[in-house]
Amino acid sequence: MTAIRDYRSLAYLIILLGSVAAALAAVVPFYTVGYQVDALALAAVLTPFMVYGMFSQSLRDGWLLASGLILLGATLAVVIIERFVQYDGYRDATVYWVPLLTVTIVLPIAYVFGKRPPYT
Repeated sequence: MTAIRDYRSLAYLIILLGSVAAALAAVVPFYTVGYQVDALALAAVLTPFMVYGMFSQSLRDGWLLASGLILLGATLAVVIIERFVQYDGYRDATVYWVPLLTVTIVLPIAYVFGKRPPYT
């Protein structure tokens, strides 16, 4: 009997980790007294994972996992570098456009090559 692999639970874990990365990118220092929420950074980093979640039912398992790992890796790299290593108030704006560019490149490729047949 052939074992059926279902990577949707890992896809949901990727979405959860992406949401944590979005929260880390959005909570920024405010002078020396506390933190504030940067809503634009929250939306820019969280949007690719919401779009990825919409594809979780329509992609085959390998393509779903691979595209999610690429998306998560690119997002974590940008958030760690921009927020923790060299934070300057997001002046170069890479935290805004890199996750969105990654999702617009990766998910259409994954959808074209990894679309599930209907009713499976």
